[in-house]
Amino acid sequence: SAAAGPTGSGGLSVDEIAMRGAIEGRTGWSALVRGADNRTYTLKAGDDLYDGTVKIVTADAMVVLQNVNDPLSAVKKREVKKLLRPALEAR
Repeated sequence: SAAAGPTGSGGLSVDEIAMRGAIEGRTGWSALVRGADNRTYTLKAGDDLYDGTVKIVTADAMVVLQNVNDPLSAVKKREVKKLLRPALEAR
């Protein structure tokens, strides 16, 4: 519903989302992702998640900059790649 609005993706955790599709629009690619709530969300580069930001969306993958919440880690952000077809990467 339209009422869900931007608050929807802001509640999504990087580890909980799965890429289910991609849509090519006038401004580039958008990713269709499924959240832990089994709802589908549309994300594009620059969109904020609960613990990260979408960096890039292509036809078959998306890259998210995830905030690292480990005070002992020198790395504050890490790139997480979500593939549309994860089985292909396993080969």
